[in-house]
Amino acid sequence: MTTDIPLTQSQLDAFVRDGFLHIPGFIPESELAQPDSDSIALIERGLNDPEVDDRWLYQDDPETGQDHCHYRINGILKDDMPPSFQMLMAYPPLLTAVSKLMNGDHFATSVHSLVFKLPHHGVPALWHQDPVRIFHFPVFNVDIYLDEATTENGCLRVFPGSHLAGYQNPRHHPEFINSWTGGDDEASASDAVAVPTQRGDVIVHATSVVHGSPWNRSADLRRTIYYHFDHRSDVQLAGQRWPQAAFDDAVAITRKAIEYRASQHPSEQPFAYPTI
Repeated sequence: MTTDIPLTQSQLDAFVRDGFLHIPGFIPESELAQPDSDSIALIERGLNDPEVDDRWLYQDDPETGQDHCHYRINGILKDDMPPSFQMLMAYPPLLTAVSKLMNGDHFATSVHSLVFKLPHHGVPALWHQDPVRIFHFPVFNVDIYLDEATTENGCLRVFPGSHLAGYQNPRHHPEFINSWTGGDDEASASDAVAVPTQRGDVIVHATSVVHGSPWNRSADLRRTIYYHFDHRSDVQLAGQRWPQAAFDDAVAITRKAIEYRASQHPSEQPFAYPTI
């Protein structure tokens, strides 16, 4: 796919219908090299010092006895993080695609993370909806792949159309996820669609779509950069709920990243982010 061409109407329609959109080859290699290197350094920091700070997250792996399995680093657009993640988020074709998916509404990234599956004991993402109660569709994550994701190393699996029910709090609707999965796990639910990816692919998934990914028992490292995007029409209805309540801060973070990228690429046309 050539990134100077906006998303087609068929792609926009597919996202609304299915709750996710796979965009092959959207991010060029020139945009991936520095985040690739920086992500390895952040992962190694967490492996060497499990108490680094609470943005470095871990799970237990009872199947192998790995009791501190590293899988996620939050807040990658913060000032003390490598600026390559700001540069990537502010890539103009990416933000143009986000704007189209948001129907032109003012948007910002409020959650930004590096999520990964380490070789041999990469923890699963259990079937879930992202815990965001939304009031004005769409709200979504943009997932940028630094590595190939396969059925062997735990690629995303998703239930198309499951987003149409909206977010169902598991405390109030404990059977909702099982109504889609039939109680089967992330590797075996028969109606789920696997979404293998290549390096540079992007998956956009609505927060309310039922999705997950199984264990990585392969020798592969599988890394994904996540940017969660909110938009003003939803924020105005959400009240003081997370993450919409942080929209002003998210706007400032998004604008700062765009301005930083513009300072590093003066000949590039930056994304026209609203000044309001």
